Amino acid sequence: MNWYLPITIIPGLGMLILSTVTQMLNLSSEINGLITQKCSVFQHEISERKIKQLGLLTRANALLYLATGSYVLSGILGVIFESESIVSIPSITLYIGTVFVFMAITLLITYAFKAVKIRKDQFANNQNQHSL
Repeated sequence: MNWYLPITIIPGLGMLILSTVTQMLNLSSEINGLITQKCSVFQHEISERKIKQLGLLTRANALLYLATGSYVLSGILGVIFESESIVSIPSITLYIGTVFVFMAITLLITYAFKAVKIRKDQFANNQNQHSL
């Protein structure tokens, strides 16, 4: 493993972090809008679900930060130890970072599916209100 390999992945992680932060800000604004409106039982339920989504995004973002830190640490340790072994400390640190990325992406996929489900429920509720 070359010491610079994990550091080359960081710009991609930066884009994921930026995207996740943007989603968090948009979701926060949406939750704020739901909370400040006249709240029906349905809107309250949607707000609760969106707050849970915000938790998913926050955990995913934390994992992406941890992964970035692991990749940086892996690169630094690669220079210090100058080891080419796949079971060296730099390699293990790189593997840990990769697991964090995998976990974060899993949370982001979960978030995406839940976001679509919430939108479908909002659409169905809107259709029911208009048909009354």
